[in-house]
Amino acid sequence: MRATLSRRQFLRASATALALGPAPRAAAQGPTSLTVGMSFRNLDAVAAWVAQDRHLFEKYGLRVTITSIQGGARTVAAMAAGEVPLAFIAAADVINARARGFPLEMIGGLIHKFPYDFVVAKDITNAAQLRGTKGAISGFGSSSEFAVRYALSKLGIGPQDVTLLQVGDETSRLAALSSGQIQFTVLTAGLDLAAFEYGFKPFVKLYTMGQPYQHTGIGANIAWAKAHAPLVDAFLKAIIAADVYMKNPANESAIVPMLLKQLPLKEDQLRQGFKLYREQFYTIYPLVSQEGIEFILRERKIAQPASDFFDNSYVRALQDAGFAAKVAGGQ
Repeated sequence: MRATLSRRQFLRASATALALGPAPRAAAQGPTSLTVGMSFRNLDAVAAWVAQDRHLFEKYGLRVTITSIQGGARTVAAMAAGEVPLAFIAAADVINARARGFPLEMIGGLIHKFPYDFVVAKDITNAAQLRGTKGAISGFGSSSEFAVRYALSKLGIGPQDVTLLQVGDETSRLAALSSGQIQFTVLTAGLDLAAFEYGFKPFVKLYTMGQPYQHTGIGANIAWAKAHAPLVDAFLKAIIAADVYMKNPANESAIVPMLLKQLPLKEDQLRQGFKLYREQFYTIYPLVSQEGIEFILRERKIAQPASDFFDNSYVRALQDAGFAAKVAGGQ
């Protein structure tokens, strides 16, 4: 069931959470505890897992617990309830919430293009055969729905020509494709390789189309972030330090075994997927793409300026200070 809540419920929960603030420091001034949500589980999340595995959050004074939440709507609800003031989440989900008046924004951008393959059933050989078929998305309003609709439009297939089912995460969507429950879906690098092994076809490689798109990133409760700027700064330092580490090809041999514990992929699939992400998707400074946000707003017909939906000032401050170079230099 899709998690929903009214704007009034959101604001009431947010006010309570803001009043409580973060967990207090221990008497010995140890790390500050912080619970962060995650609405997806794929290679978009590598910076978060590297930061945990290499204790980078602790290095910058945080004890971070990453809570996996199925889907963007539930993640927004958790942020509203004060459970997670920050979250790894699709920009489309934050835009949906912000357009309805919820005080959320993107403060970091992880992936700036569609990282998807549009994958179809084995017996589909041309776009016309998609008419009358069923496809899988994680949930309505999600980034996967946005990507599916975009791919269909590029193939000349209208939304009225197909049926979209809310199936869940990528593993669930691949299972639905394998069982014949659906005839198409979108899968990110790595999991798409698993689909290809089963004989399914990459009908459209969305990441080759050159369309700016803010896919996933770091969402924040606006008031919480402003009230806890040092925590936001520490959190982003850990993510940037992780980006520096994973962009270095020499560290692949250490990263892949760690990722095998997180994702249900074969090692060769994971290596290929991670290499594609490292070369085409990951950036050192996780800035939100204004062009990517504007594209979503146009497609969703939301008549608000892109600046209402993101704030790059936190990452810009670290970029201006040359933080990544200091990390790379071992300082």
